Order: sequence, then C-alpha cells, then structure tokens
Amino acid sequence: MKKKYEFWEKLSLKCVLIGDTGVGKSSLAARVSNRSFKTDYIPTLFDNFAATVTVDNKPYHLSLFDTAGKEDFNKLRVLSYINSDVFLICFSVNNPESLENAETCWVPELRQYMPDTPFVLVGTQTDIRAKKPNTRDQVVRSSVISAKQASEVANRMGAISYVECSAMTGEGIEDLAGEIITGARRTWETKCTRKTKCCNCQIL
Repeated sequence: MKKKYEFWEKLSLKCVLIGDTGVGKSSLAARVSNRSFKTDYIPTLFDNFAATVTVDNKPYHLSLFDTAGKEDFNKLRVLSYINSDVFLICFSVNNPESLENAETCWVPELRQYMPDTPFVLVGTQTDIRAKKPNTRDQVVRSSVISAKQASEVANRMGAISYVECSAMTGEGIEDLAGEIITGARRTWETKCTRKTKCCNCQIL
C-alpha cells in the first residue's frame, strides 16, 4: 500500500524574477505588490518587493526579488536564487531577442543552479498589442510575439506555464499571482515526498 503524504504549506514564499534588461521585471514586481506603475526606466541591480496574494481563500506572503539582467552581475545575481520557491523568466512580447535569450541563456542558468525549482515563462508589456498601428510603430508591431509562439517556447523549455501580462494596465496580473503559488506548491510537494518527516509534512 502506497503511503500518502500531507504537506503543510508555508505561507511565505520567495519568487525571483529573471530575464533580459529592459523587459519590465521591476514594473511587474511593483504591480504584483500593488504599487503604482512607473513610466520611467531605471536599470535595477537588485530590489525586493513584498505582497500578499490570496489564492483559494488563503493568504500567501510573497517576497519578489527583482534581479539585474546584465552579464556583469551574473555572480551576484545567482546568490539571490538560494531558497527560491519559484522563478519567473520574463521577456517582452515586442522583443523577440528577449524570448530567445529566455530559452538559450536563462533556462540553462536555472538548470545549472536551481534544477529542481519550477519556473513560469512570463510575457510582459502586452499592452503594446492594443495600440493603434501607425507609421512610427509599424516596425515594432511587426515583431510582436504571439501568445501561441510563446506558449510553444514555454512547452519546449519545460516551464510549468506561460502567462501574459501588462504592468501598465494590470491585465494578467491576477493570473500570474495564481501561477506563482502553483509553482511554489510544486516545490513544497517535491520536498515533502523526499522526506517522510520534516517540519512541513508528515505521513498520514
């Protein structure tokens, strides 16, 4: 007879945002933590945001770690990965190179340092799709990545899900919060099945 496990969820979790510089990680973290959207862009070295997210009528205290996307900070960035419950690999839907780097640079980095931690692929700045096309925006809009294209990449890279959102409009933020919790639950469940008794689980 197989043993059943019950895991006691911890109500505080750590989520780290990674991705190329300029894809909107800081704005996304601020939006999830219910802060206002800022139009000015200031490159981030490291930043920390706090939020309370309610899923299934249960509040979770979420620590969001915003990281630098530049190669100059590689060694410092990976230090923030320690004890993470879930990662968000971010790219901008109007920047194909950032999606390519998500697969060729950021996923390999996670597999090297945090191979057992789940991640969500996040398409940011989706509000650009709603803009009315004009001569100035034609080049930019022609390179906008579709949800179908990004979903295919997410499946290929092993993401637990693909979520699109806009920090400017707030669209998709609630869905993203739910996926963050889902990813964290996978981490907790995996840890519990590896141990018969620990501080977070027990055999029934």
